[in-house]
Amino acid sequence: MKTTLSMLTAALALSVSAFAAAQTPAPAAKPAPMPAPAATMQTPAAPMAAPATTMPAGKMTSAEYKAAKKQIKADEKMAKAECKKLKGAEMSACKKEADAKEDAAMKDLKARK
Repeated sequence: MKTTLSMLTAALALSVSAFAAAQTPAPAAKPAPMPAPAATMQTPAAPMAAPATTMPAGKMTSAEYKAAKKQIKADEKMAKAECKKLKGAEMSACKKEADAKEDAAMKDLKARK
């Protein structure tokens, strides 16, 4: 009888350990490394620096300049619309940041003209 109980206890222990091993989650994948901070910080709501980085270096045609300027203005408008979701000092800071990004993008655009 002792051997039967020992065997049942061993079988139970093996089944529990196999079940526990099957239930442990797989190791999580390493998160992607954070990119180095850019000269102009971007918020997910207002990615204003994108047009400046996608423009080719050198002279721009008049049509390219007008299109880039229009894109900068649209990005600023979208960023300010996102700021309306905030309140108080956060809204004010958001709007100032959107204005600063637009100003920097316009200066960069004029330098490339």
